[in-house]
Amino acid sequence: MILKEMPSYQTLLEKAERYPTMDIQITEAYLHVLRTGTILHHCVERNLSKQGLSYGRFMILGLLSRQEDPIPVCKLAELAGVTTPTVSAVLSGMVRDGLIQRVEDPSDRRVVRIEMLPEGQKILDEVLPDLFVHQTAVMSRLDETELKTLMALLGKVRLDVGKCSEE
Repeated sequence: MILKEMPSYQTLLEKAERYPTMDIQITEAYLHVLRTGTILHHCVERNLSKQGLSYGRFMILGLLSRQEDPIPVCKLAELAGVTTPTVSAVLSGMVRDGLIQRVEDPSDRRVVRIEMLPEGQKILDEVLPDLFVHQTAVMSRLDETELKTLMALLGKVRLDVGKCSEE
């Protein structure tokens, strides 16, 4: 779901009266970040879908492309921010389609490692140029200083999000 329309300032005032812990400015900023992130995510999903690739597969290929050696399924799940069963379901189809392969860990046969095959890299090589064009188009109205400011501000927000997930 995407929040198509931001609540009016009047609506936020009414909510603040009802919920005293609400800070209008923080709520408004939070909703803007949430809406923007959701829209960006949906755009990427649509672009990948046009190229026959799911976001989950793209994420796994991207993570594997950064690894020099095969990595354990549990580590891949951790990097993707999902559970091991969730990532395992996606991996099965990717193995079937020849994008990745499972490799036994030589020191512990219970551990299964994943590595990207050349066909997986080929898909990334086809998809990433269009993704970079999309990113440039979306961010094109920001100059270098604004981009650095945006990254710094979002970095501060992201650091505080870790506290939320621990509570």
